[in-house]
Amino acid sequence: MKYLVTGGAGFIGSHIADYVLKRGHSVIVYDNFSTGKKLFIEHNLKNKKFSLVKGDVLNTRKLSKAMSGVDFVFHFAAHADTKAGFLNHDVDHMQNLEATQSVLEAMKKNNVKNIAFASTSSVYGDAKVHPTPESYPFEPTSLYGATKAAAEGYIRSYASYYGWNAYIFRFASFIGERYTHGIIFDVLKKIKNGATVLPLFSDGTPKKSSVYIGDAIRGIFMVIDKVKKGEVNIFNIGHDGVLTIDEIVDTILSSADIIIKKKYKGGNRGWKGDNNFVHLDNKKLRHLGWKPQFSIKDGIRKTVAYLQKNPKLFG
Repeated sequence: MKYLVTGGAGFIGSHIADYVLKRGHSVIVYDNFSTGKKLFIEHNLKNKKFSLVKGDVLNTRKLSKAMSGVDFVFHFAAHADTKAGFLNHDVDHMQNLEATQSVLEAMKKNNVKNIAFASTSSVYGDAKVHPTPESYPFEPTSLYGATKAAAEGYIRSYASYYGWNAYIFRFASFIGERYTHGIIFDVLKKIKNGATVLPLFSDGTPKKSSVYIGDAIRGIFMVIDKVKKGEVNIFNIGHDGVLTIDEIVDTILSSADIIIKKKYKGGNRGWKGDNNFVHLDNKKLRHLGWKPQFSIKDGIRKTVAYLQKNPKLFG
């Protein structure tokens, strides 16, 4: 089969590309390198089954050309900085919703009938049920979450129109090798830049779940391999465990062998649009035989080790 991965030079997309190649298929990475890194794909550049197209997903004509002959699309390109949507009300709309429609139009033009989409736990907002199941209604508190929810609706509609097979994955935070944004990255960057006190947006009490990238990728492909085709299939991917922000930061600091005083700057959420308790129900995924091999703390330690070995990622 021939796959195309939007955002394929990014953190998650590059791991998807690796996994596709490992299974003996061909893959096209389509990325504008706004956040993607050549470092993440350079080991594949000489592979005859790998090709790279530098382009913006919003360029539907170029994307359609790149999608010629493709069997399956992983749409993982996105604007993933949840905080930024509070100040810039256009970026999530353009990079998440309009970009998704561009992908769907390119698929229609090329008669591609399979799509996997990177959605998010943010569609649930401040859920009142924990762990939160896939049946929980959309209650986003950020434009990031709102545009991901809307993109899910677009995918459902196109799949209904044209008989497509769609997989929608609602992710908790992914951590591990090639991780380049989020709390682990932010903490280490502040310390690298000389911070003597570590400022935290919250009071340290928000609870978050994360999952190691290797476990998550296995889960994604397990769903694609095992669930019924010809439907819209929605799966949470997270970890059964959960840590407070304080526990996450303490694990980062101990993993990096750093001692620094924390300064709390907020209440029970980090920023406008943040959610103070993120914990996904993974029963559907577990019923397929999946379970994480690494704890959240193991994932944090692996992430810290990777970032320490690749300091250029901090800019």
